[in-house]
Amino acid sequence: MKGYVALTTVLVMIPILLLTGISSVYNNITSLIIGKMNYDYQILGINAETCLEESVYRIRWNVDYTGEFTLAMDDWTCISTVSNKIDEPGIKIIEMELSDSNNIQKFVSKELNSNTNPFELSNI
Repeated sequence: MKGYVALTTVLVMIPILLLTGISSVYNNITSLIIGKMNYDYQILGINAETCLEESVYRIRWNVDYTGEFTLAMDDWTCISTVSNKIDEPGIKIIEMELSDSNNIQKFVSKELNSNTNPFELSNI
């Protein structure tokens, strides 16, 4: 009888331990994937600052600048569109579309007032 109790205990405990282990591994893998995606999104946000600086630089040297340009780096791309705000002279709308090699995308819109010195930049 003692052998049956031990065998039954082992047969019950092994599946429970396996399920617990598999669940733990799955949770850790999910956490790693989410962490990597968050890291990539934050890096894309830093790259958005680079794209914004280039947009402001172009406006600084030509206040009447409007148009679209692309910054293409090794692992990310930014398409920036600069346009005039309707019925408000000196106000520019900067819209940026960023994407990276992992297909993560970010859209950023800013409003720039070139009537002031230094320029005023605000979120839309």
